[in-house]
Amino acid sequence: MKFLLTLAILAAAIFVCFGSSATWGRRNNNDYLLSRQVEVRNPIKNNYWNVNVDFPRAGTVNYYNISAIYVYDNFRNTSGATPALWSGGPGYRFAQINLRSQVNRGLNSTIEIYGR
Repeated sequence: MKFLLTLAILAAAIFVCFGSSATWGRRNNNDYLLSRQVEVRNPIKNNYWNVNVDFPRAGTVNYYNISAIYVYDNFRNTSGATPALWSGGPGYRFAQINLRSQVNRGLNSTIEIYGR
């Protein structure tokens, strides 16, 4: 039993280390695309990118409630950024998404935010 638990924890750690796409909330038919933002960064030697994406952007106002957030990893070989929702999100009018790349790798992610 202890072996299975160790194997499960090891598998979870491996999947967390790889870049992936993420979804928060659910998009309905009557939702509007509120924002689509593409974040691209070149690799840094022996370092990583840690990018915060804020919605709404500075100097703008959002009057709609967010219903879904999609983050797509545009790298097809799982070497992209790992997304995390730090604040806000579905049910709120704001969101802050963090994208953290792997060491010695760049990032190329698309963030889509839907609401009504």
